[in-house]
Amino acid sequence: MDIGQINNRVDRALADNLRAEHIVIAMAIGIFVTGAATLCVAYWQQNPYIGGGSVIVSGFLYWPIREILKVRRDNLILQVLPVMLAELSAEDAAKEIKKLADHLRGKA
Repeated sequence: MDIGQINNRVDRALADNLRAEHIVIAMAIGIFVTGAATLCVAYWQQNPYIGGGSVIVSGFLYWPIREILKVRRDNLILQVLPVMLAELSAEDAAKEIKKLADHLRGKA
């Protein structure tokens, strides 16, 4: 088991997760700005129906927030992995890697 290779793969995964996190944060900002703009238009037009649309648009923030929390949880798992594997035997390390792969795929 080559720790250097594991570290390189973990670093690549963390970089990919950072890029994904930036994309999701940009999407959340876009949703927030759209909801706020809709609320301003509703106030300016004094139209409660447009205000209701603002609430619906802002409700879409649920999915980006959930995805950001998932990515950050996965990052924490990936950061702990090399330290954990360095202290395990090869057989136990293989079991832990399989468990981690199943978890990240969503099976666990």
